Amino acid sequence: MQSRRKTALVVEDHPEIRSGIRALFLRMGIDTIEAADAQSALSRLEACKPDVVCLDLVLPESSGYELCEFIRKSPAHHRTPILMMSDRAYPEDRAHAAEAGANAFLVKPFSEESLRRRIEALLAQP
Repeated sequence: MQSRRKTALVVEDHPEIRSGIRALFLRMGIDTIEAADAQSALSRLEACKPDVVCLDLVLPESSGYELCEFIRKSPAHHRTPILMMSDRAYPEDRAHAAEAGANAFLVKPFSEESLRRRIEALLAQP
């Protein structure tokens, strides 16, 4: 029996970063759904059930923290692994991301290998 392809929701306001993440995921065999802001992400969440969410910390009109908290409170998505990404590397940002419900935190700029390892680890969680 063939398993279904994994899907990632990538919430990132910088198109070139979104494009790079999408390219890596496609090479990994992961389909992507993209959103440039929290509002778009919410509408895409209603339409699908991603296997993992890659979420930028700083978004237009909302924060990644707020979106992460919303996902954690959603009955349909509360168990979806969330990787928070940011160029802010302060310990308090990592702590706040964990408090909001993020499973992992990745500092930008990151290597493809670093992102690949994080995503593989998140998708392997039961």
